[in-house]
Amino acid sequence: MSRRFSAIIFDLDGTLIHSVPDLAWAVNALLAEEGREPLTEADVGPMVGNGVAVLVERAFTARGGMPQGDPAELVRRFVAHYEPNATRLTRPFEGVVETLKVLKAKGLTLAICTNKVSSATREILRALDLEQYFAVVVGGDDTPVHKPDPAHVNLVLDRLGVHHDDAVYVGDSINDVLAAKGAHVRCILVSFGYTKVPARDLGADLVIDSFADLIEAVGAGR
Repeated sequence: MSRRFSAIIFDLDGTLIHSVPDLAWAVNALLAEEGREPLTEADVGPMVGNGVAVLVERAFTARGGMPQGDPAELVRRFVAHYEPNATRLTRPFEGVVETLKVLKAKGLTLAICTNKVSSATREILRALDLEQYFAVVVGGDDTPVHKPDPAHVNLVLDRLGVHHDDAVYVGDSINDVLAAKGAHVRCILVSFGYTKVPARDLGADLVIDSFADLIEAVGAGR
């Protein structure tokens, strides 16, 4: 990428933060209530990214199938386990804080577009002292659609007041690539996120191995 952008939209889990340890703990607490065997963090990582309902369904599918009853009640119970414990072990990836400081100082507008519910998203950002960097935060329950639907990204662009040509999306998964491309936004993937398929095989415009590489990638190093 040879041009400078005015706004950067970020995915959260697997892109800015390593959240699998806390997600796996909450998943296993829910599985235990239903008499199911626990999952490892390596199991849970690729399940993350499509929102809580999908994470719960994937977890139970991996351990014998969904139990009888209302799936929404399972989601409620998962959230009850997760939200009070969402930052016990969750931390920003290496280089994230330093990079966000540089990008904001260079005048770029930063936003979050995540399928994670907004209450948990905002609590995590506050707890990790990241909230200050983002002008807009859109969670999975702030819109009727989730990534990979591009309308999720378009809502963020609308709230930022930024044209799609002036924004770049940073994520870690195929959902991020599809949502960005559907919204006609350039897409950068990190190589260290939560995807079974290597990031370089997902069709992004660029893949970075270090978060600090983002500064040059978006033209903020000039």
